[in-house]
Amino acid sequence: MKEYLRPTLILISSLLLAFVVAGFSQSIPAEPVASHSFHAILSLQVTATPQPQPNRSVIGSTDWITLMSFVIVAIIIIPILLKRKEWSRS
Repeated sequence: MKEYLRPTLILISSLLLAFVVAGFSQSIPAEPVASHSFHAILSLQVTATPQPQPNRSVIGSTDWITLMSFVIVAIIIIPILLKRKEWSRS
């Protein structure tokens, strides 16, 4: 069982990377094509951007997103580092 674990993890991570790259490489047309139905074009609604309010985050601010990414990385990396010595013994 252990002899198949590493190749399986490498295969899964390679497939995941391939799917992510393939997903981001797809292009979307910038303008509606004439073949779209009239009802689909009518469903597109344009809304105005709200004005910023005092004591609120700036639109596009990534401060808390960055903090959460560090927390997520810590949740993933710390158990791996703690178990690494146990895995190297076997």
